Amino acid sequence: MRSICNNLRPKIFALLTPTVYLSLISYSNTQIFAAELGDGHNMPMVSLGDRNAMLAFIATQLPATKNVQLEFNLLDNKTGNNKQHTTYLVIVSHRNQRLFTETVHSHNGHILMEFVPSTIEPYRINANFDTLSASYFADYSGPIKVIGHIFSPGNYTVSLEVTGVDFDNLFLPTSLKFEFPLSIYS
Repeated sequence: MRSICNNLRPKIFALLTPTVYLSLISYSNTQIFAAELGDGHNMPMVSLGDRNAMLAFIATQLPATKNVQLEFNLLDNKTGNNKQHTTYLVIVSHRNQRLFTETVHSHNGHILMEFVPSTIEPYRINANFDTLSASYFADYSGPIKVIGHIFSPGNYTVSLEVTGVDFDNLFLPTSLKFEFPLSIYS
């Protein structure tokens, strides 16, 4: 990974974060940081009753627009398919200050969020609101767009808490927590 990063120019690829597959044991409050992961790490799977799952997370910055995309889904370890009707609490922090906190949901298990830079205060979310899951979800497989001043050059933390799976209004007794460092370059 280091040799690849040395050959890429930060101005072309403002953010380089590989797909990270994470998992936790049972409904634990343990947090796993993406910075600790690399090739050859075997992390334990998340237990959801008699099923195991893992979280896939990708973060990219679109150089032409400076938009930041977060893409994630909880995968069934046995089938490789997305866990359906997944609800997440998404928190973006910078220097321990929360800049974004919202709940998002996906009926098919795949979440794509796009953060669009703007001077709008507070931020605005372009997505539908699902009353059963009390969360935002995207139109027609497009991204959930967040318009406002969330990201600028610097180091951020993205926290994801899986709060529900399988049904729109079924919530886990204890959420599954994941945390990722994210660096944005100018």
